[in-house]
This record gives sequence, C-alpha cells and structure tokens, in this order.
Amino acid sequence: MGPAPQTLGIETSCDETAVAVLDCEGRVEFDVLSSQVASHAPFGGVVPELASREHLKALPWLVDKALENGTQEIELVAVTAGPGLVGALLVGVRFASAFAWARDLPMVAVDHLDGHQASPFLRRERRPAKQVPPRVLALVASGGHSAWYLSEHGVSTRLRRTRDDAAGESFDKVGKVLGLPYPGGPVIDRLARRGCAERGLFRQPKIKDGSNDLSFSGLKSAAIREARQRGLEGVGEAAAGPEMVNLLASFESAVIRQLLGPMKELVHEHRPDLVTISGGVAANSALRRAITDEADRLGVALLIPEPCFTTDNAAMIARAGQLGWLAGRRDDPRRLDARTREIWHPPVMRRKLDQQARGAE
Repeated sequence: MGPAPQTLGIETSCDETAVAVLDCEGRVEFDVLSSQVASHAPFGGVVPELASREHLKALPWLVDKALENGTQEIELVAVTAGPGLVGALLVGVRFASAFAWARDLPMVAVDHLDGHQASPFLRRERRPAKQVPPRVLALVASGGHSAWYLSEHGVSTRLRRTRDDAAGESFDKVGKVLGLPYPGGPVIDRLARRGCAERGLFRQPKIKDGSNDLSFSGLKSAAIREARQRGLEGVGEAAAGPEMVNLLASFESAVIRQLLGPMKELVHEHRPDLVTISGGVAANSALRRAITDEADRLGVALLIPEPCFTTDNAAMIARAGQLGWLAGRRDDPRRLDARTREIWHPPVMRRKLDQQARGAE
C-alpha cells in the first residue's frame, strides 16, 4: 500500500468534537478532542440539540489549532458522515465540505463504524499505522453500536448485530439507576474489579429466530430489577458496598459473554488473519482480558486499540479516510450529506449487488 495524503480528520457523530491530522503513513501528528460529558451529565445521556450547539462552538477553534500545529499542508479531508445524531453530523459535514471546497481539496466521507474498525491499527508516539491484513474479523462495541464485521480487502460486511440496546448504552442505563456518574461504563469497570460475579444471576438471552445475533435489553432490565430488589437504586459510587460491586461484576460478565458469544463460530467460519475489537466498550479491562483469552484458545491473532483510540476520535476517521482514498474513494463536497443510519446490505443481498455490478460492466 502506497503513501496517503496528509489528512485532516473531523468527527462529530455524537457528543465528542474531535479533530486530527495524520501524515502519509498514518502517523498521528495532531489529535484533540473536546468532551461534552459535563454538559450532558445532568441529563444522564446525550441531548442531541445541546450536542450540536457544542460542536458549533468547538469545531472551528479545534481546526485552527490543527492547522497551527501541522507540519505540512493538508491534502485530504476526511469527515464522519454517519451514522449518528443528524444535527451533530451536519455540523461536521458542512464544515468539512466548506473547508475542502474552498481549498480545492479531495474529500472522503467516512462511515463512523469503518472509523472504529481502523482504530486498532493506529499507534501513539508518532509511529506509522499498522498495515491491515486481507481478512479482519472485527467487534465494534460502543454506546450506540454492538456488532461483528468481516472486512475483506477493505470491504466491510456486518455478520452479527445487536437486536436492541448496545452494550455501552446498557452500562450507562444501569449506572444511572444506581446513581453512578455519567458515562456509566468506566465507573462500572472500576467498581466491578472490587466484586465477584455471582454465578447464574443473569441468564444469557436467546434470539427467537435461532441466529447468533446479540441482545442487551433483557440483561439491562434484569440488572435494573435486581438493583431495585437489593435496595441499591440511587446509592451512588461513594456508598458502593459488596452488594453493588458483586451485582456490577455479574452484569459486566454477562455483557461480555454476550459480546463474545459469536466469536468462536465466526472465527471457524471465516478464518480471519486477525481479530480486532474497537469502540468505547473496548476500553473495559475485563473485556480486553476475556477477548485475549478467547483469541488464545482459538489460535487467532488479536489486535486491541490503545485506550486513547477506543472512544470516538478523529484520528480513526482520518485513517479510514486515507484507506478509502487509497482504494479510490472520492466524495463531492458540494453534494455530501449526513447519513444518520448505518448503510448495510445483508450478505446475500451484497452478493447480488456485486453480481449486478459485474454484469453491468
């Protein structure tokens, strides 16, 4: 794979305003994020209109900082075009489009989930990005997404998905009932290390159609019900005793088992060169240990992102944009729009579309 252009990456899909600059080999020259956690914490979740206003204030300032700190001229603009909150996405898309058009720069619209899948290959301390092998089996687990993907020569196909809540969303909602700070995932990770999982407390959900898809809604509801039965509602982190930490350890363990449930079947079926995990939940210490153990048992290579690249960040968007550019992707900044939902075709439909495309040639 040849060198890529010096790339400006912009990420505004949810509640983090992020800007990054990557050099031609994927080195992170500049990477900054403006967090909105304090703004949304009083509401226990992200308020879309508030997120959009915060992006409007932060993005121009962050891009100016990136340009001041860059060592070379920007040659490519990469921006998250979806999925995500429509107002938040539009701030980033419109800004990036105007920036690229005014400077006559090429532009690549990045799927946020492709960005997450690129994040394990990034490295800190100005080291070049790792090369992506031909076949990668990827788990993306975050506040809004929980799915398994197979990437073959840069083309990603979703294999399994959550049918309801995402893993990160479930952590946040359980944390809110317990009176824990927002976001709940990092706090639950910390408290669960002090507890012992209670065997059999949470049953694994089963999908009625027999698929190996994921589901977290039932686990979330069971954990909330158990918390209320134990009198733990609103207790808070400072007063967390054995009852709470054991409950959280049990819930965390059940979520991890659900996330990793399809891994053995998918590895045997698709024989990937590499397994990766990404997204905010990939920062969870118990999940990182569990997927490492499972990869060792299955005899497959594993790549886990550095913690700083697990949350929504612009470095992963810039790198996904570079990979798209190297594959021939270009987007017209005058016509680019936000895509609030994931664009995906089932494997059978994808094969049909590929056959139709080959027939048209």
